[in-house]
Amino acid sequence: MAAVLAILVTCLGPATELGKCIVAPIKRQFDYFCCFNSNIRSLRNEAGKLGSAINELQMQVDRATRNVEVISPEVEAWLTSAREKQRLADGIETRIFRGQTGCLNVKSRSALSGKAKKTAEAMKELREGRNFSILSHRPPPVAVEPIPCRETYDFESRKGIEEGIMGCLRDNIVKMVGICGMGGVGKTTILRRITERAREEDLFDEIVMVDVGQEVDMSRIQHEIADNLGLRFEEGYLRPRARILHSRLKDKKRTLIVFDDVWERLNLEDLGISCESGFNECTILVASRDRGVLDDMDVLNVFAMDILLEEEARFLFRNKAMIHGNDESLLSIAEEVTKECGGLPLALITVGGALKTRRSEWSWRYALEQLKYANPGYIENVLPRLYKPLKLSYDFLENEQAKSLFLLCSLFPEDYNIQIECLTWCMTGLCMFKGINNLEEARNTVHALVEVLKSRFLLLDGRNEQHVKMHDVVRDVAIFIASKEGRLNLHFSSLDWSREQSYSDCTWISMIPKERYKLPEKLYFQNLRLLLIYNSEEVAFHMNDDFFQEMKALNVLSFKSVWFKSLPPTIQLLKNLHTLHLESSAVETISVVGELSNLEILSCHSCRSIEEIPAELGKLKRLRLLEFSDCTRLTTIVPGVLSNLVRLEELKMIGSFSRWETEEKEEKRKNVSLNELESLPHLTRLEIEIFDSALAEKEILLSSKIAKYDIRISGSWPSVISTDEKKVLLSLSRQTKLANWIYKFLNRTEYLDLTGEGSNSVDLTQVQKVKSFGLSDCSTVKNLVSTASSIDWRFGVFPALESMWLCRLYKLEEICHGKIPEGSNSFGNLKYLLVNCLPELMHLWKSPDQNVSLTNLRFIHIWYCKNLYNLFPLTIARSLSQLEMLEIRSCDMMEEIFSDENDDGGKSCIAFPKLKRLSLWDLPSLTTFCKGVESINFPLLAHMGIENCPKLIDVASSTGNDPRAGHDDGSLHLFCNQKVSFGSLKELKIGGYENISNTWCCQIPDGFYHGLEQLVIESCHNISSLFSSSQVAHLVNLKELKIESCLEIVKVITDEENVHEKPSFPSLELLELRELPNLGSFCEWRRALELPSLKQASIYKCPQLRYMTLASLTTPNLETVGIDHEYIYMEALNDSEEGLNGVVRRRMSLAKDKLDEVKQVSESMRTRQLKTDLFGITTGRDEHGCVKCKGKEVAPTQSNMHSSNYSTQQIEELVAQVTDQLLAKVRDEIRAEVQSRMENQMEVFLNLLHSSTSRAFHATCTDPTNVASTSGESSNVHAFGSQVMEE
Repeated sequence: MAAVLAILVTCLGPATELGKCIVAPIKRQFDYFCCFNSNIRSLRNEAGKLGSAINELQMQVDRATRNVEVISPEVEAWLTSAREKQRLADGIETRIFRGQTGCLNVKSRSALSGKAKKTAEAMKELREGRNFSILSHRPPPVAVEPIPCRETYDFESRKGIEEGIMGCLRDNIVKMVGICGMGGVGKTTILRRITERAREEDLFDEIVMVDVGQEVDMSRIQHEIADNLGLRFEEGYLRPRARILHSRLKDKKRTLIVFDDVWERLNLEDLGISCESGFNECTILVASRDRGVLDDMDVLNVFAMDILLEEEARFLFRNKAMIHGNDESLLSIAEEVTKECGGLPLALITVGGALKTRRSEWSWRYALEQLKYANPGYIENVLPRLYKPLKLSYDFLENEQAKSLFLLCSLFPEDYNIQIECLTWCMTGLCMFKGINNLEEARNTVHALVEVLKSRFLLLDGRNEQHVKMHDVVRDVAIFIASKEGRLNLHFSSLDWSREQSYSDCTWISMIPKERYKLPEKLYFQNLRLLLIYNSEEVAFHMNDDFFQEMKALNVLSFKSVWFKSLPPTIQLLKNLHTLHLESSAVETISVVGELSNLEILSCHSCRSIEEIPAELGKLKRLRLLEFSDCTRLTTIVPGVLSNLVRLEELKMIGSFSRWETEEKEEKRKNVSLNELESLPHLTRLEIEIFDSALAEKEILLSSKIAKYDIRISGSWPSVISTDEKKVLLSLSRQTKLANWIYKFLNRTEYLDLTGEGSNSVDLTQVQKVKSFGLSDCSTVKNLVSTASSIDWRFGVFPALESMWLCRLYKLEEICHGKIPEGSNSFGNLKYLLVNCLPELMHLWKSPDQNVSLTNLRFIHIWYCKNLYNLFPLTIARSLSQLEMLEIRSCDMMEEIFSDENDDGGKSCIAFPKLKRLSLWDLPSLTTFCKGVESINFPLLAHMGIENCPKLIDVASSTGNDPRAGHDDGSLHLFCNQKVSFGSLKELKIGGYENISNTWCCQIPDGFYHGLEQLVIESCHNISSLFSSSQVAHLVNLKELKIESCLEIVKVITDEENVHEKPSFPSLELLELRELPNLGSFCEWRRALELPSLKQASIYKCPQLRYMTLASLTTPNLETVGIDHEYIYMEALNDSEEGLNGVVRRRMSLAKDKLDEVKQVSESMRTRQLKTDLFGITTGRDEHGCVKCKGKEVAPTQSNMHSSNYSTQQIEELVAQVTDQLLAKVRDEIRAEVQSRMENQMEVFLNLLHSSTSRAFHATCTDPTNVASTSGESSNVHAFGSQVMEE
């Protein structure tokens, strides 16, 4: 060959272009030929390394999948590419293997060698380039719904700003919008109006609003954004969380993030937010008092808010002060007060609220004088203009307690949800309540004062009724007032300890560390009475041992998130300390607290390092409140501690200690006993958990003053259950007999949860004041109450009950036994009803004997009640005016939801004006929603799901006959009844209709389709198509279409000859076609189909699908296509014009070619020399020399007694019966698997099968006794095939 190359070079000459073009290719092919073995070895080596890399990565992917995480697209793309390279390598190996049985010519050898070299190089490049930034991430939970805004006014001065901002939000190009104006001008109010309008106009999928505040806490802001987006961060720091949030905001949803009260430049990138034009649909709206802040943040679209116009200010003030036209004496003064407020909405509202109860002329003139002459001192810019009206509101407070409470709220961090209970402890510790003898009275007083401050707009609503907030401007003014009165709010970041002498006269101090800071060794605060230290969880805080050396006058000390393991020893010098509050602290031991002889309130909440309440705490003779809630590691209370706390009024131990013991000899007992509670005569509040249910039988004599309680026995419940203040939760075995002290609590309880076989021992007629009631896991109870018992019918049965859940009561037949008279208000306040797994229940309430009022019922969940024939009679159903959600599942005998027991001839009507969600699942006997009604109205129904209700053909039937009568055309008539109105249906799921041939009745009004946004069709096996072309024209708002497990469907859309409109799904974003074995196309018309909004398409196990449509298919926004286990990213395709139609054609054609190839291999195997029983069908010869083959014998003749004389025909007859069944099975399994990811494994299996059978054939022809010996190898082949099938 070398000589030939030399001759070619000589003849052609090095200077000629022809020589250059010919020599190089020939040389390359020559190298391929000569290096065949080395190239194959290199391929095998790289294939092994790549296989190991794939296995390693797949294990990580499997681990992430088990943790319900979403795999990164780049990881999936790499795995897909790597497996494709493996398939190429396997194909080369197969061709080499086949060539060994024949002869590889020069061309074939050279081609295989070249292909092996290129594949090995590609494998190496792919393996070395494996570098993933993120392997997986957690999917988002359900997002938090924003809070709606309060009542607002349509002022002319605000309309232009509001419409301008809305215009920017509608413009996809604008990414940042700003609002600036002085504090209290109404920025927050207009932000809430804008977010509400944006939500109503559906401009964004998600809206987040965050209060930033003066001290920028990036961690808090991140968490608030994440909470509103339904995202939960794992443990980590700012930057890792920023990457997670950044990934969340890239999920193609339109998001509006509103930042309110921004005082300095906010670095959005540090939070994980990008405002680049290509960053999906994320828009930022920022509000600040400083225009310069918006300029620093590069906000170009800025709207400046000014004060109200004169007429607007006059209207707002008069409205808030409740001044009417007949109050002539006050009108002139009101005019001057309005001018003094300067048109500032916050001032107008606060002053008006302060004066609305003052109707005398002199009080208004006094107010006017105060507004004119108040001096705010050193406060600059905005604050002076707000000080006068807010100072007036403060001065108009009736008593000093309200003023002190107002100033006390300013000591908490900005935008903080202040716990009213904590305010109670502080004011009690400061001895602010004169003439109040117990904590409950103090608590009631604080709640009353809070209501006063809220009515004057000095405090705002918090997260719930137990919390309040303070507006930041109001807080600024309150801090100024407090500083004048010797109270101070300090931040370590701005505190100059060299001026500590100027702080020594302070009486209240709030320390809020914002960065790592070490305090001086000693602080001289001789007059300090209250110290609050609210630390951030990410700030390291160090406190010296002598920290409290010079604070001996301290009355109140509160720590939050201060991470030291022991309290400073100098705390024992605080002999005047009345309140000590530790929250989320790492303190392990609290023995030193026993030296605080005057301590009255000790609260340790979520201190999860405390394991023991030591004996030293028994010395706290003046202690009135002891709390160790959520101290999960607390397992020991030294005996005698509680009994020594003789003045104790409140004991709170929920979520911590539960190992109470019985009263025995002192030396044998290691823990506290319940009997020690008898030594607490002043106890008014008791919250305890008892692990041992046997203690529920022990009698103890508790204080009769206990009015609020939370008693939990032998169960597992979350710490926070409800806001009810009287709770009993019992898990009772069959042998438990409750003691009298528990029954005393039961008679007054508001929240009762019973579980276990012993629950039937509780007489529920004695707990008629209960608001929340649950009963579960009791197999003996047959009814809850019997009306034959002593029930006061003036009030009825459970008149106060709001929530009821009944679960796993296997013998319960009815809720009430006996009659309930009309007008008794039984169950009149019930709002939530859950019934789960009551197999013997036949009715909830019987009509007409049981008259219940369900006018307040909002949520109904009925699960697994197999003998329940209907839910309610029509007489009760008509009272469900507040019902919002109805869910019924797995009730085998239910025939109708509501029954017409009066049979009024179908002339009645029924409406569910507030029903938003209806779910009916697994109801095999259900035929109609309601018989005997003429019309049904669902004006607000938005979500509807009907699954496995095969007999439910129509929603309503105006006669008592079978509702299926007249509906024998094979169509589903759920939505064609003109007298059934579905006003707002957006999401619809239909499944389990195996007998219908048409999902949509031809009589369905066109308006039904217009509102649909999501449609899911499952397991409707007899339908051949889903829509007609005329119906498609009405699906203008459909965003998601999912079709699954419909065995006979051939196409999704059928063409109608008389329809000429251009077909289109203008809003469709997601299309899923799953497990549709006969689906041939999406639609068969020859007109262009447009899917302009489609972003994702998924096709799984649709083997007959060859194309989406015969004509062109337009999908300009398509991003990903999933076909079986392969995901295709459209931007990665070389042919950008290919689109969804081309992808489907190409992929399905490739699958068909693979299938045809396998079929050819399978057919050729029938004629090959397959002479062995692969699965042990043949077992050798019998005693007569006959070959045994499952009942069939082949008798030997004289000519074939020797194995060498057996003819091929005889051997083929022997194995033919085996191979037919085997090959048929193999072909069927291959056909099912070849459309997914198993093509290469199948091919290897067939080759191995062929190789094994060929060897077995030759061995059998030589000696039939070798049949048995080859069965082992055949079994190995079979095992490999089985493994492939299982995969």
